[in-house]
Amino acid sequence: MLFKYFAPLAVGLLLSTPSLGDTPETLATEIASAIAVPAVAAELPDEVERQIDEQTEHLPDEIREKVRQKIKEIAEKKLAEAKEKAEEDEESAEEEEETTEGEESDEDGDSEEAEEEKKEEKSADDAQSEEVKKMKAEQELNDARFKHKIAEYKQQLESQRLAIEKNKIDMELEAQRVKAQSVALERERDRIKLEAEVMKLERELEVQELEDELAKLQAEKKRIETAIEVESVKEKLEDRVLGEETYPDEPFKDGVLTVSVRRIELNGPIMTGAADYVCQRLDYFNNQSDKPIFLVIDNCPGGSVLEGMHILQAMKESKAPVHVVVKRFAASMAAIITTLADDSYCYPNAIILHHQASTSFSGNGRLLEDQKDMFDQISHRVIGEVAKKLGTTEEKFVEEMYEHRSSGDWELFGDQAVERGWVGNVVELVREEAIRKRPTGTRSTGLRFIHLGEKQQSQPPQATGYLERYEAQLVEQVDDQGRSFVRLPQSGPFDAWMLYNPNGYYR
Repeated sequence: MLFKYFAPLAVGLLLSTPSLGDTPETLATEIASAIAVPAVAAELPDEVERQIDEQTEHLPDEIREKVRQKIKEIAEKKLAEAKEKAEEDEESAEEEEETTEGEESDEDGDSEEAEEEKKEEKSADDAQSEEVKKMKAEQELNDARFKHKIAEYKQQLESQRLAIEKNKIDMELEAQRVKAQSVALERERDRIKLEAEVMKLERELEVQELEDELAKLQAEKKRIETAIEVESVKEKLEDRVLGEETYPDEPFKDGVLTVSVRRIELNGPIMTGAADYVCQRLDYFNNQSDKPIFLVIDNCPGGSVLEGMHILQAMKESKAPVHVVVKRFAASMAAIITTLADDSYCYPNAIILHHQASTSFSGNGRLLEDQKDMFDQISHRVIGEVAKKLGTTEEKFVEEMYEHRSSGDWELFGDQAVERGWVGNVVELVREEAIRKRPTGTRSTGLRFIHLGEKQQSQPPQATGYLERYEAQLVEQVDDQGRSFVRLPQSGPFDAWMLYNPNGYYR
């Protein structure tokens, strides 16, 4: 009898609780929990299903059917539970009626109690009617809330739709802006490309004009160079001696010494590098032939004994004869090389000088004795050999040095040196066959100065027209007394100096 009141109320409660953010399952559970299921129906009445359809038609399509199915499942479950409870209540009511009927039969005469029961039943009916009214009001309130929720949901959907539309419009506007910018960039690129093409054509035209002008200048240059080359060839023919070079086996004849291109120069102090310089060239000329080789000394004050002994050994072992020629001055080790040579020559006014070796010692007494013993042996190997060739003893040769000069520096002119046997021959003329090109350059002092021990760029030999020279490379300095000097490098182990140094220039 009360179903027609309970059904709308159940639907109202069913549809009034969901929130817009719930999932279909959560939504259905919350709605179903508010259902007041009637106790007299075995399944959902058509009226309830109709109201459910009406109340859920405003839900979004993606959740409407899920919510409806879930509501039905929960509601049917509750109806089944309510039906079982109603049956239990009916059984209890029947038992109460039987009890009541028994009591009424026992108290059949008590009319006042019957009336009071009727009043109580009427009051219960009235109370039940009031409860129904209250439930209807709550159902209407829930309907209004549900509709408000739906309206809010629709408003949110509309806001989202408008936002989406706005984003679409913004994206279209941005796309149009980017497209317009791209078109502008394309136009600018085409303009720059066109300008570049124009500039390229202009530059090509300028280059072509320059090339034409250059071709004219080159033609003129070629004509001038050809004329200069003709003149240069004429000058070269005049500046160079043409003809075959001669290498006579007997270069000295009638006072004239003919020096071929197989010549080596030795000038300046004989220091480290002198032996390598001379010996390498001796090897080179020996590898060519066994024709005479000439060691030409213009100005050499002597130097390292070990370097000089190396040169003497190479001269001794040379298969080609080595002729030593002194043009101006040969002292000390240079004089020993000259005297010990198998073939030696000098101008009559050249100066040859012999003296003892010199060195410096340091250390304790025993060490000084050892150094003195080694020095004596080195000196004996050079001065002793000279004395032996001169047919005297080393002691007598040294005594003569100090007899002729208190300093022990015994010098002789070339013709005197030949008489003493220091030099083999006096020459009236040294004929340089190697000079086959006009000499160029300025007059050389015969000595170049650069710093020892410092990195220096190599300097080309002095321009003589034909010669490659060995010359010591030292730096000239001035001491506290204003006297010029050069600093000799430190001598090697067991080495000594055979160097003419009367004024202390070499230090």
